[in-house]
Amino acid sequence: MSSTGTPFCSVIIPTIGRDSLSQTVSSALQQTIAPDQVEVIVVNDSGRPLPTATWQQSPHVQLITTLQRERCVARNTGAAIARGSYLLFIDDDDWLLPDALSHFHQLATERPDAVWLYGGIEVVGADGACVAKANSGLNGHCLAQVMGGAWIPLQSSLVRTDSFFTVGGLNPAIRVTEDQDLCRRMAAWGPFANLDTAVACLYRGDFWQTSTDYGRAAEDTRLSRDEILCQPGAFSKMMRSAQTGYWYGRVCRIYVSLILWHLRQRRVFTALSRALYSLAAFVLAGRHLFSGDFWQAFRADHPPGTLHFIQMQLEAQLAEKGE
Repeated sequence: MSSTGTPFCSVIIPTIGRDSLSQTVSSALQQTIAPDQVEVIVVNDSGRPLPTATWQQSPHVQLITTLQRERCVARNTGAAIARGSYLLFIDDDDWLLPDALSHFHQLATERPDAVWLYGGIEVVGADGACVAKANSGLNGHCLAQVMGGAWIPLQSSLVRTDSFFTVGGLNPAIRVTEDQDLCRRMAAWGPFANLDTAVACLYRGDFWQTSTDYGRAAEDTRLSRDEILCQPGAFSKMMRSAQTGYWYGRVCRIYVSLILWHLRQRRVFTALSRALYSLAAFVLAGRHLFSGDFWQAFRADHPPGTLHFIQMQLEAQLAEKGE
């Protein structure tokens, strides 16, 4: 899979100095794949020196610093010096499961055409117990599903390095849903491949904190989707990958929501363009227009199994504990 001197995977960990960083780094260093096939790049974006830790002495770890430039810049900076054939981005409060990279190496061997490899993710609470699992199970060309909101976590994904740079890396203009934006652009570029096993853990314990301004999420999502739709061939790629009534419904919802968005921005001609494509999407949906799945998808804010619903479930559990 890799030529001499080229690791299979570069694990890039942007950090704001959380205490859990050592666990994240250790989860990458303790993979069952050969050590020379993994390099770990820790990008300190905290604005202060990191406490001394044993992992800093590892020959497989490189520590670099960015000056509080946020996640996109930190991740792109790590990617810029990475030598691996694939990139794995994981935050400093999440971690990899022991055999993750071995599973990915096997999948990469079987699917060298795939630009994005991913597996399942486990959402873990403060006591270390798994409180939810997610795996969208998508394979091949899946632009309609990714654009329609299917959740493919960046933490449980490998991105082919050459394709990452071809699509322009992470977009710093997208501050909240930057991982989903990258996923959309990669889905527009090439096929995905899925592992049916969990490969990473996402921490959402009682004391989990984030600096993310989720109030921007809807606007960032519209901007991201609209930029994808401006790409040549995006419409035909989405319609070819839709396949079921549910995903035809999601595609139609995307176009209708963007018509309204552009009208609010007084971009009348762009809104008209989106309206024409919307009409074409409804026509191509054909018999699916008469299915309940189509209209369920068209009305829903989020498809099932996304982080949105998992976080709602966790919030409900926390509220019960507080009673």
